[in-house]
This record gives sequence, structure tokens and C-alpha cells, in this order.
Amino acid sequence: MRIVIALGGNALLPKGAKGTAEGQLVAAKSAISRLESLLKKDQVVLTHGNGPQVGNLLIQQQATSEVAPMPLDVLDAMTQGQIGYFIASAVSMTGLHSATLITRVVVDPEDAAFKNPSKPIGPFYAEPPIAQNPQPGTRYSMDAGRGYRLFVASPEPLKIREHDAISVLLDNGFVVIAVGGGGIPISAHGGGLEAVIDKDRATSLLASEINADLLVFVTSVDAAYLDFGKTSQKALRALSAKDAAGHVAAGHFAEGSMKPKVEAALRFLQGGGKRVVICAIEEIEAALSGQAGTTISP
Repeated sequence: MRIVIALGGNALLPKGAKGTAEGQLVAAKSAISRLESLLKKDQVVLTHGNGPQVGNLLIQQQATSEVAPMPLDVLDAMTQGQIGYFIASAVSMTGLHSATLITRVVVDPEDAAFKNPSKPIGPFYAEPPIAQNPQPGTRYSMDAGRGYRLFVASPEPLKIREHDAISVLLDNGFVVIAVGGGGIPISAHGGGLEAVIDKDRATSLLASEINADLLVFVTSVDAAYLDFGKTSQKALRALSAKDAAGHVAAGHFAEGSMKPKVEAALRFLQGGGKRVVICAIEEIEAALSGQAGTTISP
């Protein structure tokens, strides 16, 4: 079976963690240990977020004027290499071979997202850090009630440039680490664009382009919920694409959190995908057997 698994950025750099190299490697080892049985029996692509890491790079840039600042597309590339290295190191400990692929994703330079930053990156703040000057086209805003974060442009992914290479690597027995941080945003002509593509949308597109059977979103909560965070919250265990779309329309899922995952799930299913699972890393085996998490079917 061909599976695409999206690891949230916070799964590799937990909220409140310092982000040391040692800590991120430990987190990667922990995640891969949960996935080892899948990696050994199926063709698997691992994608990952980069929100905490790319935000940290921006903070580093703001802290000094002695080195040349890099645009967001270059920071995306840097985090792909950084996080891919940690994941590849963890995979190698299972005895499997992996390939980390720097992945570019075509977007439209005229996408309205460039005028409406909606993708949260970096650390959480109790109040907007007024002393820090965000780059043009970015803003600080509340992220799903969890704190203030820097929001950047997040255009719609249109094409994964390296999808054919990913399929070749899978067919040759590699665990593939790709589309890190949603991929590096480029125009159709290959020029880089300053943005951070939503990892879930890019992962869904990749899953469709390589004809994956199953799409899995590993997140910081154990399932998708109705009325999340309220006393009336209710976990959704199994639902149809039609019901999931209805819940999105009713506003049950938060922007920048569960909503893009469910929307990405629906796009994969509409494109011919067979099943989507949303779960916590600790419950992935149970979720794949329908005993935990949320399963969305056509």
C-alpha cells in the first residue's frame, strides 16, 4: 500500500521546547519508532511541518544585522534540509533506507493569499511582540486561542515539481521524506516566492499526484472534534466526506489548525483517494484499524 503521512511541525518541535538539535532528533526518533511497522511493510512518504522552525529562523534574522537576511522561500529550503536530516537519521536506526528530497511546489504569484497572511509560524506569545518588526506581508495574530503567532502568506499549492522522483524512490524501496514545510513556493517558471505553503494542503496534493491509497495527518490532538475546547466537545471517529464538508461549512474546525486538515482530506478523497485518518502519533496503529482517531471515507 502507498501511504502519505504528514507529521505536524509541533510533533518534531513540541510547544515550549527550546528547539535544540538534540531535542529535535529525540522527537524524530520517537515519531519514527511509532511508524516503524508501517515503514517496513508499505511504501511511505513522510511530509512534515516547519512552522516552529521557520519562525525561529526569522527570529534569528531579526536578532542581528551582521548576516544577510534570507527570504522565506530560502528559509523553507533550510528547514527542509534541517528537519529532513533529523527524520532520516531516525529512519536509519530502523535499518531502512530513506531519501530526503528538497521539494518545490508551484503556486500562483497572483494568489490572493499574498495580500492576506493566514499561515501561523514560530513561537506562541501571550501578547503580540510589538518590539519585533514583522516582514512586509506578515502580521501577528491570535492562533486558535493558543496565543499570538506570526502569520505569513500561504498560497494554494498547484503542482509538486518532484512528484515523479518521489514515485521512483518509493518503487525502489526508499522511505521518502518530502514536501517539508509544505514545500518551497515557486512560480511556474521556477522563481522563489516569499510564503509558507500549508503543509496539509501540499501533502494532500502530493498524495493525489502519486496515487496514494491512504493519507494520514498526525497532529497534536487525538481526533477531529465538534465544539473543540468547549464542554460540549465531541470526537468524530468515522464520517463520510459529505458529513465532513458539512462540519467545515458549519465552522466547527479552527483556521490554521483542524480546518486545513479536513479540507485537505476532502480534496484527496475527491481526487480518488480511498481513506484519510487524522490522529495523534501515539495512537496511529489503533487509528489505522479504526479504533482511534478520525477516519474520513468517500
